[in-house]
Amino acid sequence: MHVVIHHYVSHPTNWERTQKNIMSMIEEQRLPSGLNALVYLPSVDGRKADCVWEADSVWALRKFIDRETTGAARNEYFEVKDEAAIGLPKGEEMARAA
Repeated sequence: MHVVIHHYVSHPTNWERTQKNIMSMIEEQRLPSGLNALVYLPSVDGRKADCVWEADSVWALRKFIDRETTGAARNEYFEVKDEAAIGLPKGEEMARAA
C-alpha cells in the first residue's frame, strides 16, 4: 500500500536533524522491515513537507515516523487509493524495483 504523510514542522532545527537521520537510514537500508520511502517534498519555507511511502500498514509507518519526528513535527497520514492515483509505480514496476 502507499501512504502519504503531511508533516507540519513545529521545530525547524529538530526537523532538520530528523530529516538527516531518516535519509541516512534510507541510504544505509536501515529502515524497519516493510517500509520504503518513495518521495519527499519539502516546502520552500521549511514549515511543511509531504512524503509518499510504501508500507505494510499505516500503523507500522505511523509508529516509525511519529517516533522519529517527536518534537519536530505533527504528522497526518492517509492510505492512497492506488487505482485512482497518478504517477505511482504499478505492481510490476514495484516488483522490478525491489
